[in-house]
Amino acid sequence: MSTLIYWMLVPEFWLIVGILLIIVDFTVGAALFLLPIGLAAILMAGLLLSQESLWFGDLIFFETWKQIIICFSLLSVAFVGVIRFLFQRARRGQADINEYE
Repeated sequence: MSTLIYWMLVPEFWLIVGILLIIVDFTVGAALFLLPIGLAAILMAGLLLSQESLWFGDLIFFETWKQIIICFSLLSVAFVGVIRFLFQRARRGQADINEYE
């Protein structure tokens, strides 16, 4: 088994990557670009941990590394939509600073 594939199956790896991405996003000022990716990585850690601990019985979420990458990408896109929806909802009552009239 390749080293990269091994680390993709370890929940602690995803937790560390998620926390690092969130910290980098807030310290570098990446305009909330890395935040949804970090949140998706933390959720992946939870899913992998639940699969290892058999929290959902015999239900297997991921059998291959390809399924992990696909789920991570879909979660990242979903978190982008959720974060965008939340920030647009918060700005509805504010005036737009780009309107000059």
